[in-house]
Amino acid sequence: MRALAWGWVLPLSLLAATSPTSRAQEPTRPTASASEANPAAPAAGHSVHGEAFNDGPRRKATRMEGMGKVDFAVTTAKPEAQMFISQGVAQLHSFYYFEAERSFRQAGLIDPDCAMAYWGMAMSNVNNEKRAKGFLAEARKRADKKPPSPRERLYIDALAAFYKDGADAKAKRQGFLNGLEAIVQEFPGDIDARAWLAMVTWQDSFQDGIGSRQAVETLLESVERVEPMHPGMHHYRIHLWDGFKPERALKSAGLFAKSAPGIAHAWHMPGHTYTGLRRYADAAYQQEGSARVDHAYMMRDRVMPFEIHNYAHNNQWLATSLSHVGRARDAVEVARNLVEQPRDPDKNGPNDGGSPQRSGRLRWSEVLTRYELWDDLIAATESGSLDWSDIPEERKQRAYTLGLAFAAKGEKAKLAEQIAALRAVPKAPQRNNRGPANPAPNPADDPLLAELEGYQKLLDGDVGDAFDRFAKATAMRPEALARAHLAARNYGLAESTARRAVDRQADQVPLLAALVEILQAVGKPKDAQEAYKKLVPLARRADLDTPVFRRLAGIVAGWKAAGDWSPPGPSTATDEAEAGRIDLTTVGPLAWSPTAAEPIDLADTDGRPWRLADHRGRAVVVIFFLGGKCAHCMQQLQVFGKEIDALKRLDADLVAVSTDGLDASRALKNNADGVKFPMPILPDAKLDVFKIYQSFDDFEDQPLHGTYLIDARGDVRWRRISADPFLDVDFVKKELARVKRLAR
Repeated sequence: MRALAWGWVLPLSLLAATSPTSRAQEPTRPTASASEANPAAPAAGHSVHGEAFNDGPRRKATRMEGMGKVDFAVTTAKPEAQMFISQGVAQLHSFYYFEAERSFRQAGLIDPDCAMAYWGMAMSNVNNEKRAKGFLAEARKRADKKPPSPRERLYIDALAAFYKDGADAKAKRQGFLNGLEAIVQEFPGDIDARAWLAMVTWQDSFQDGIGSRQAVETLLESVERVEPMHPGMHHYRIHLWDGFKPERALKSAGLFAKSAPGIAHAWHMPGHTYTGLRRYADAAYQQEGSARVDHAYMMRDRVMPFEIHNYAHNNQWLATSLSHVGRARDAVEVARNLVEQPRDPDKNGPNDGGSPQRSGRLRWSEVLTRYELWDDLIAATESGSLDWSDIPEERKQRAYTLGLAFAAKGEKAKLAEQIAALRAVPKAPQRNNRGPANPAPNPADDPLLAELEGYQKLLDGDVGDAFDRFAKATAMRPEALARAHLAARNYGLAESTARRAVDRQADQVPLLAALVEILQAVGKPKDAQEAYKKLVPLARRADLDTPVFRRLAGIVAGWKAAGDWSPPGPSTATDEAEAGRIDLTTVGPLAWSPTAAEPIDLADTDGRPWRLADHRGRAVVVIFFLGGKCAHCMQQLQVFGKEIDALKRLDADLVAVSTDGLDASRALKNNADGVKFPMPILPDAKLDVFKIYQSFDDFEDQPLHGTYLIDARGDVRWRRISADPFLDVDFVKKELARVKRLAR
């Protein structure tokens, strides 16, 4: 499996600017209005430094363990600022962009004149060109005011070449590469520049499929000789050899997570190497570590999953790796967790191929299909748990997977319904890069439809026609085709198909389990036993209660009863403890779960106490607004206030927390203009609750707009903290309804 472009965004690749993640980080919002008293002042909640600072992390950074060993010296008289610069650079090397920006912002707070703090903020926004340019402008402004060292100037100039207005994509990439080369030439001891030069050379060279991987490897080796645990060196080596010669990255695959154990992506990337070598148990271990590290961090620091750009990619791959080693239940848990996680109208959605929800639905249904958990699949689909969207691709997958389930259960009428549903999905025109769209494809050529029709023919006894349709089912799982041959008594084809699948994807538990079953069914018990002995060490953590393994248990029992069975010897698989691996359950949870909302205990404008704890059993929408003089806040309160009855029908209460004191809040609530604010308004002039709920910019010491959705159990299901108030009340109502369904 290769990483998708949106999954591990190539830093400083122009392709990143077109990714779904990139688009999601530039939400549409109201235009910032100037203060009435001072037209030059930013609107309430907006940064005094400019638009680039309105997004991204607004809470102060802390020293984080396990970020990687990096010493990136810059011009600053503040040792603490230097520490955060080095931490940010280490985080950049592992694509930990959200936290990297936070580290650089902290450095800028400590030393506002440090140009490299703003350079780092720009480097942290490879997915958002507009913000990167804004930060870069701030870096150059400070460099002009307080000249940095020649080395730092070269770093700023290199990045400026990449974002040069009017230059084409190739010229921008070449400019950045030339800039990094200049740093390496002038400052040969700068191993971070060497690591980035290797990364950019690899990216640029292979844009057109031409380049020397070995030349890049030699550059990485020069970093390794100075610092054997440099996180960037290990990271970029894995990418360099991924899909080509993954064995060349084995050393780095074993060391990347150890070099930066606190960063999820450092755990995930070795999974690329191990998957390429078909070492699926090793891949699953690494990717499980990635998920657990991410979840521990998110739940501790109250970061929403959709705020991490590569999160969905990492976890959908984990589900696949778990499936390969037989851990079907854990794979379903991971995939289901992606489906059920918070959604955001700007960060992900039904048409976003990189969203956690779409990835989760595909992996969830795939695992249930692969392990023949047909009743679970039907229940998850018909109950709405899988939550398929209405876009054509997902409508197809829904009908296809349900059709597989009904075919396996022999329910011909229901299979026919899904075939009809699949035929009814509109076929999108096929587009190419050189001309207009081609006509919509012929439905008869749909491989998913061909497979379902093949099963329909097989159930009707039309074997020849069935396999004519299967021949067009290019997406059909090989073990499913082998079992179809077995059902049709095509024993030779059943065996050869199963053997070929194992040869092509050695060490995948479902394929090897199917081979055992088919060899036994075609009268080759000795071969079946040998295949089973290969399966046993691979399936040490497999779910033995799935249909495939229950059937294998019956086969093994038959061998034992016949007295013709020599069980496999001791496992040759390396024990995790012997391999120096840690118990991953100590790292963090396998799945993300919402964290409990902090207490709110304030008096409303009538002096009555309002406590969040008193609303347990009902959802609560909490709005943090910036007082009665914030025009956009007034718009938000009116938009949500008009929907208060609709929110009540969803068993949700509405409350607003204000930066104003009691008198101003009471005047707003009882205004003479007849504007209705039906929700309780809670004065919080000291901003205590604002700060507890992180609706506060630590870098600029000012409150921020915040909207929270707290479920009936008192857990935070979604939040938006931003420079502008959140106005999409329809989204909030949809999320309330969805969360209510999840609670059932």
